[in-house]
Amino acid sequence: MVNLIISSVATTLNLQRCCPHCGRNNGNIHSAIRRRRISDTKINYVAQRRMRCPHCQTTWTIRAQGVSDGRHRSDRLISLAVVLYMFGLSCRSVAKFLSLLDCLVSKSSIERDICDAGQKARELHFSAPAMKVRVLGVDGTGARMAGKRRSGMLFFADVEKSKLICVEPVKETDSKRLREHVLRVLTQVGAQQLMTDELSVYDNIVDEDNHKICLAHWRKSKIKRASEMYRQAKTEQLEYAASDMQDLMELLRQDSMPQKIPEGIKKLVRRYSDCRKGVLGKINQLMQHIERTWDKVGGDFGVRTNNATERIIGLDYKIRTKTMRGFKNLQKALNHCCLSEYLRGENGICDLRKVV
Repeated sequence: MVNLIISSVATTLNLQRCCPHCGRNNGNIHSAIRRRRISDTKINYVAQRRMRCPHCQTTWTIRAQGVSDGRHRSDRLISLAVVLYMFGLSCRSVAKFLSLLDCLVSKSSIERDICDAGQKARELHFSAPAMKVRVLGVDGTGARMAGKRRSGMLFFADVEKSKLICVEPVKETDSKRLREHVLRVLTQVGAQQLMTDELSVYDNIVDEDNHKICLAHWRKSKIKRASEMYRQAKTEQLEYAASDMQDLMELLRQDSMPQKIPEGIKKLVRRYSDCRKGVLGKINQLMQHIERTWDKVGGDFGVRTNNATERIIGLDYKIRTKTMRGFKNLQKALNHCCLSEYLRGENGICDLRKVV
């Protein structure tokens, strides 16, 4: 549970005599207190008055706390709109909901507010001190754009704490840029271990002992491949090979995966080591790959999967994209990820006043 702290609207006006132009503290009252109409969930009017500097002749307006300069909506109302959008409503639906509270807001204004909040959240995220991470999780996904081609996004996460480190607009097919970004983030956070999936683009970025393959990704791909070999062996009436593939899938599905390769898998490796052609040759390739990558699966710090990174991708990006046609540009998608991470708060508290 996260406690959200939002701005309140003051009912009284604090007299501020400091000139915003020259910085002197002897401004004079230039007008009477006026009451200006605003959109808010509790009040309809706020106080404001004009001030004048006797030295530089500059005039300015002082307003009640909780209403930003030039806005006809309170910060409280803007915070409510941002939270409703991040909970899954569209901008149009948020506007309809606020109209039930006698707060008329256009969907375009809500979209601008969300964009501004996301930009501030991204700036706060990158201005914070660098996180110290032991296990760095890296995974990529496609960014769905409205009316445009899909773009790539690369997520970096602290696997142990399930915290987003950063998001970069990089495709996993762009080997050079990906490796540069991974090395840069590894240096910034001082990670001791890299956790990725089985894509070859991540090979040799760090030492083999410090590069681990996600158990969930590895197990899923090997079971899928073994299932394909089982069907092909059945089709060609190779009952013995089909039975071996069933045994292999049962071994791979075990909850507790031993650090050393089981004897049952070693027997299967030896059994098909001389096969070169057809289905048996493909089974040999599968068994050789399982034996070669067994030691790289999991981690040395008790973390064996990259599921934390996958969850962050789902919470910060994929869940939102399933309810929309896509972000208008890549920058808004990156800002949304930082805003979503910010709303999850720190120690159960999220101060929305910093981004609204």
